[in-house]
Amino acid sequence: MKTYAIKTFGCQMNYSDSERVASQLEKCGFHPTGSQPDLLIVNTCSVRQKSEDKAYGFIVNQKKQFPQTKIAVTGCMVRQTGDRSNSNDKLLQYEPIDLVFRIEDTAQLPGLLKLHFLDHKFSTPETSPWDVSTENYFQINPKIQNPAQVFVPIMQGCNKFCTYCIVPYARGREISRGMDEIFEECKKHVENGAKEITLLGQNVNSYTEDRKKCFSELIKKIDQLSYSGLSRLRFTSPHPQDLTDDVIDTLAEMKTACPYIHLPAQHGSDRVLKAMNRNYTVEHYEKIIEKIRTRLPDCMIATDIIVGFPGETEEDFAQLCDFARRVNFSFSYTAIFSPRKNTPAAKMEDEFVPLEEKKRRFHAFDAIIKATGIAHRNKKIGSHLNILVESSEPAENGHFKNTGRSREFFEVGFLSGRPYAEKEVEVEIEGQKGYTLYGYPLCGKMVELRK
Repeated sequence: MKTYAIKTFGCQMNYSDSERVASQLEKCGFHPTGSQPDLLIVNTCSVRQKSEDKAYGFIVNQKKQFPQTKIAVTGCMVRQTGDRSNSNDKLLQYEPIDLVFRIEDTAQLPGLLKLHFLDHKFSTPETSPWDVSTENYFQINPKIQNPAQVFVPIMQGCNKFCTYCIVPYARGREISRGMDEIFEECKKHVENGAKEITLLGQNVNSYTEDRKKCFSELIKKIDQLSYSGLSRLRFTSPHPQDLTDDVIDTLAEMKTACPYIHLPAQHGSDRVLKAMNRNYTVEHYEKIIEKIRTRLPDCMIATDIIVGFPGETEEDFAQLCDFARRVNFSFSYTAIFSPRKNTPAAKMEDEFVPLEEKKRRFHAFDAIIKATGIAHRNKKIGSHLNILVESSEPAENGHFKNTGRSREFFEVGFLSGRPYAEKEVEVEIEGQKGYTLYGYPLCGKMVELRK
């Protein structure tokens, strides 16, 4: 019996991809293990050079520890499927790596692995091992880690070509799944206990069917599953250029919509946005936020920001800070710009901002985000929030420490007499520590009162 393990780097899309890879491996007769595996799959991210370096460092260390383990690399770093006998992918120049496969070629894994595990009896997968279309990759049933919270990819690739980003080159152009296929997968997850579904795509709201953008129709259709037990529908990441009025109007009418939208802005200066090739202005972004807050008054807005982009002046940075204060974000995934090889921004060396200055700006901007984010959370003290519990760990005196997320995507912790993992619980918020809120479950309080 051959064993496998998967190490995943990167975003939610990568973790969703790993669930499909795990499913395919188990169809081939491989079994998961927490110890030394016969096969190690490394699912990589290439959004930043640091991400690639981290993945390669992990691969080298694993090969030193377990020289007999076969290492297969997938994800954003891979360009051509195969091994040294039939692929020219640059990753195969590195000795620790035995084979590589594009994530779209996951269905090809059985044929690839047969060449490296001659003594293994392969089970017959549901799909042909040489049918390698993206559509077939989407049709692989994932091995879900948490049945209450699932991720469903609705598209692959990106057409935007932001100057700092490698994704269009790593993931290719946009390809959307059929709406009925997506709905059927979501329906199956709900039947298996899913309370929250997150739709995934590099630019999720540029989803199309029959060459027509129809993301609002898709989320409206999935919202029907509220009658079968679906409580929350999320999506990531949308692009401001495609977050149109019909999407906002649909969200306002849905039962499963959450009062939280992660809408990457990347910057608050029109000059920098143009250099990034983001194709919208600060005014356009702020009008979208105004529409969201008109139709969804309690909606929290999170974002992505890059500080220190080539050519960013003090004036640009001041505009970014003013922008963040105006929009009043609940959170920001803020990154210091680092040049990504083979992107246009990496060639702007003459305009690079010195590292120490980038760090200074990062900390100054982060202080603004912390202030607005903590203020949003502070307003929830004394209120009741619906929490979907993600983990329950034993604590002192026979209690359990439960941690989960509110519909607003706030992290909330509470103690209880029993574990609530994968359940929704109403929690009264007593206080906060940094970005984390804490309180007690209302059902627990009522039990104590009856005693």
